[in-house]
Amino acid sequence: MSALHAPPTFGGKLNNDRYYEAVISTISALRPASSLRTIADHLTTAGFLTPSGLPWNRRRVSDFIRNTTTQS
Repeated sequence: MSALHAPPTFGGKLNNDRYYEAVISTISALRPASSLRTIADHLTTAGFLTPSGLPWNRRRVSDFIRNTTTQS
């Protein structure tokens, strides 16, 4: 496998920074008044997949929030 198509190193990001900024911005805007399921539906409808390429669901939104807020 070439370095261009190699998976990220352990703990590395699977997508570029613009992806994460867009998803975090969307979650931040919707979170105060929306359920995790509603956020998941919105992200999926908007064409976003999870970092691992799966459709969003409430558990994946929860995991994403937890994982992005604990990494600093």
